[in-house]
Amino acid sequence: MNDDNDPNNFNPRDNYESTKQAVGYISRKKATQADYDRVGFKSGLEVHQQLKTKKKLFCNCPAGLYNPKDEYDAEVIRHMRPTLSELGEYDGTALMEFKTRKQIIYRLKNETACTYDIDDTPPFPLNREALDIALEISLLCKLNVVGEVHIIRKQYLDGSIPTGFQRTAILGIEGEIQLKNKKVRLIQLSIEEDSCREISDIGHVRIYQTDRLGIPLIETVTYPDFSSPDEVREGAEYIRFLNRSTGRVNVGIGSGREDVNVSCRGGSRVEIKGVSHNKWIPELTHNEVFRQWALLKICALLEKKVKNKSTWKIQSPLICLGWISPGLRYKRQKIKNSNLLL
Repeated sequence: MNDDNDPNNFNPRDNYESTKQAVGYISRKKATQADYDRVGFKSGLEVHQQLKTKKKLFCNCPAGLYNPKDEYDAEVIRHMRPTLSELGEYDGTALMEFKTRKQIIYRLKNETACTYDIDDTPPFPLNREALDIALEISLLCKLNVVGEVHIIRKQYLDGSIPTGFQRTAILGIEGEIQLKNKKVRLIQLSIEEDSCREISDIGHVRIYQTDRLGIPLIETVTYPDFSSPDEVREGAEYIRFLNRSTGRVNVGIGSGREDVNVSCRGGSRVEIKGVSHNKWIPELTHNEVFRQWALLKICALLEKKVKNKSTWKIQSPLICLGWISPGLRYKRQKIKNSNLLL
């Protein structure tokens, strides 16, 4: 008689398949709208699009001129440190990033960077060409254009902007786009400066190229009105088409990127950052919503099994799995007097 609690009888593949069945997982190819309604699929978009301008947003450096990663005139080394807010508190995310002890290196090319880019000069006046393009797209999105443009700061804690924050401004609020079967509401459209290009991130050293830094960018933010992965892609495609219809935005790899927010019923919003191809959106959102759904099922199962949570102790033996054939069979050998399984 086999003991299901014995680690020697544990089969990862069988456990994986049975877990998928228990949580009601359906592959994306077989999933219908009823399946997404069952899990309470909800998603919204943040679509970033570079604008086609001659200069950057807050300085006079040329926009859209890129350098090879090994061509640069100088390097600036920085270490990000958390500072107290106006309330006398530290930001938790900033503290966590500080603990990574990253050394940030910025590679500068004279033709594409200036003292503003490395935070040694205050910003110059806002690029009027970029503002004109952004306002045109705001009107195409049926947004209510604001009466005054106020530049605000948005924290960037990964070092991709030397200042530690991004300068941005809201230009329009409360618009809409028309998809094939529904209207999707828009929260806002903002104009902002793009961040540096990451060259490498190895150990405690992260290297950025500053040629992309400061290129004018617009961000179109939707409400979480999408109810299926294909709808999310349709929305991203429509916003991209709307932006490109002006003929005043950059095209090509990296010129447009999406942050996709996803949640299920009872779950929390998870943001999938920097999706560079719209064709990836359906698979990413499908997997994320069912991942959250599975975690909620596991939570309910644990609450049912563990009557007294205060006495609950987690024990996690280390299991090393080694392939022994092209099939899905595993070699396991228990080590005496140890929690290690090979």
